[in-house]
Amino acid sequence: MAAESAVYAFTHRAVIEKVPKASGVYYIFTPKRWVYVGESDDIQESLFTHLNEPSVCLQRFGPLSFSFELTAPAERGATVGALIAARNPACTLETRGTR
Repeated sequence: MAAESAVYAFTHRAVIEKVPKASGVYYIFTPKRWVYVGESDDIQESLFTHLNEPSVCLQRFGPLSFSFELTAPAERGATVGALIAARNPACTLETRGTR
């Protein structure tokens, strides 16, 4: 996670109040484990999808927090790849490409 990234409770209210409809990378995690790393053209929409239709894997963890960083589309893949390699999130690999 980038040093300047803020951390929020993974709730509908936090997503609507804090997350822009913009390109970037986002992370969902617990205090002990990174759970998911994703990328999107619209971070807000993707986080709402995870909230409204959580994967079976995501449902196993809680309480969840999230963070994000605005990232240009051309840079998102490299950022996500580096984060997955460094943090080994529990649910990313089983759902990669579905969000």
